[in-house]
Amino acid sequence: MKYDVIIAGAGPAGATAALECARSGLSAVIIEKEQLPRYKPCAGGVTAAAANMLWCPIPEKIVQAKCRSFKAFYGEKSIHVDTEENFMFVVSRDKFDYWLVKAAVHSGAVLRQGEEATSFDIGPDGVTVRTGTDVYTGKLLIGADGVNSKIAKIIRGPFRRNDLAICLCTECDDTEHNYNREQIEIHYGPLPMTYSWVFPKKDYLSVGMGGWCAEAEGMKAVFNNFLEKKGLKKQDVRSYTVPLGGIGRITVADRVLLAGDAAGFADPLTGEGIRYAIASGRLAAKTAASVILEGLDINLHNLLIYKKSCIDEFGDDLKAAMSVARLFQKLPDFLFGMYFSSQEPFEKSLEILQGRIGYQDYYHWFLPQVPGMLLKKTSAVLKD
Repeated sequence: MKYDVIIAGAGPAGATAALECARSGLSAVIIEKEQLPRYKPCAGGVTAAAANMLWCPIPEKIVQAKCRSFKAFYGEKSIHVDTEENFMFVVSRDKFDYWLVKAAVHSGAVLRQGEEATSFDIGPDGVTVRTGTDVYTGKLLIGADGVNSKIAKIIRGPFRRNDLAICLCTECDDTEHNYNREQIEIHYGPLPMTYSWVFPKKDYLSVGMGGWCAEAEGMKAVFNNFLEKKGLKKQDVRSYTVPLGGIGRITVADRVLLAGDAAGFADPLTGEGIRYAIASGRLAAKTAASVILEGLDINLHNLLIYKKSCIDEFGDDLKAAMSVARLFQKLPDFLFGMYFSSQEPFEKSLEILQGRIGYQDYYHWFLPQVPGMLLKKTSAVLKD
């Protein structure tokens, strides 16, 4: 079967790419190894910034919670911030992803689910993807097949351990705790570069812990201890990895574009990936349409506009986020001490989730604030 664009993976990046390709008049097929809807281990947080990138509001039947209250903890310190507008929508990924895919199919994309790609051939005349049951040929291949992307391994190689964060997540009954359905909780530490979360959903809580792989030894024992202290009874604990964004990586090759986690697009501080999956999927489709519809050679040179577009739209922000993350890696107690001395740093951080500012704006705001926050922290210590 012949298509203009073959898309590997039916997550937010692949579904968005397929939708935009179809809307541009390209024939597109999504090849997905699972049967949809499928369970996806994930906290399910869709930031307001990510939601604003979508072509329409997320349907109410998919939204599990709308959050405008944020509570953070670091050791004995805590802080509580309320916002006038939602900064996050909590969803179940099986329903959310399936909604995105159905929108792509409704626009004209073809879905081939339950087919795992076994081989990819990329040549001067096109691309060929073989599954256990079919052979697909196309002009361009978009790799949106996640952090363990087979396509990324062909053009770049696998992620290194130091380029990944590991997450543990489970679902907990909330009948005994009555959590605020508009509030998320974040507990920083106790391991370096880790945090635990409690996200509300309609009938249960999504609870997890994530951290940089190089810093995450003993995470499972710490997570179990966290659940026990909170009085939460876990179900199955699942693990998954997330790429650390803000690192320069190959995302383009002849006839190939990488999007979403496959490209390494995720927030190195929070682990947010859906926003960058949607953004990169859209930019990949825009690039595909520009080269295919204009009859250009589908080579590295003409596809590099995708890399530039990603850098301009969010790549520089992820690089700034990594700079902030590195500061917290080197000076955690010092910086968290300053953060928890005032609501302002958290209020500013929530503006990032709302899409009001980017990490570059935050970074330029943050550095001049350090002396003032240090003075507040010192004054508080002296008063004690």
